[in-house]
Amino acid sequence: MKKKELVSIVINCYNGEKYLNKTLNSVLSQTYNNFEVIFFDNCSTDKSSKIFKSFNDIRFKYFKTNKKISLYKSRNLALRKCKGNFITFLDADDWWEKDFLKSRKKFFKSSRKYAFAFSNCYHYYEKNKKYKKFLNYDLPSGDILNELLKSYFVKLSTIIIKREIIKRYKFNSAYNIIGDYDMIIRVSEKFKGMAFQDFLVNIRIHKKNFTHNNRGIFYKEFKKWIKDQNFKKKHIKKNKFYLMKKLNYLRIINLLLNSKSFDLIFDILKFPFGFEKFKLMIIYFSPKYIFKMIRWT
Repeated sequence: MKKKELVSIVINCYNGEKYLNKTLNSVLSQTYNNFEVIFFDNCSTDKSSKIFKSFNDIRFKYFKTNKKISLYKSRNLALRKCKGNFITFLDADDWWEKDFLKSRKKFFKSSRKYAFAFSNCYHYYEKNKKYKKFLNYDLPSGDILNELLKSYFVKLSTIIIKREIIKRYKFNSAYNIIGDYDMIIRVSEKFKGMAFQDFLVNIRIHKKNFTHNNRGIFYKEFKKWIKDQNFKKKHIKKNKFYLMKKLNYLRIINLLLNSKSFDLIFDILKFPFGFEKFKLMIIYFSPKYIFKMIRWT
């Protein structure tokens, strides 16, 4: 009988004590049991290390940075500790259903042309204690680069990627928010992705979500990413409209957060008609405190 593939589960953590027990218990309850947990503590000042070390399991491995560093630098350091041929990531406030790893056996046995697997997921809104499907349509498999550039749909906590691929491409440690976006786009230029349509991953939405609370950083990083692209490349040139639309959307969101000027309404009116334009209009005419309570992804 062929031995199960070893899966390395990377959990990068900074002060994650509030949700960590649920996250780690979701790993421990996996019906696929050939895994290792690479827990990378980015100098937490809370009880994260104590909580992790309370899980008495030889598969749970603890590492700590010497000083607090950027998220994607921390992710790259964690990758060096991984021994599995397949690597997956779980944010310290998210959790999996028990069959998440088991359900990916098809990917474990796939040919070299598939570099990574991903899936749909639920967003769990902590304030209202409600679940909502991330997407209400089937995700595409195969050559998905053009679809990703039009509308990105790969959530980090759903990804499993082959070790040989992630070692080659790694994360760009200059980013704090879009590092996984950048990495998956680069991988998708050369390889295929395998989509799963299940909802075995839960992404927690709460008031301390880093991306939600740092829209300015999100905009600046995406602006830099756009600037660094070669628009002579076929796939970049083909999807320029969608990329610039996303950049403009992030720019307007950033301005709405900081200065809701009258002139901004004209920028919104010029925005291409669609759901994003509708959202921007709602935000413009909403009190700022209401806007900050809503997740606009």
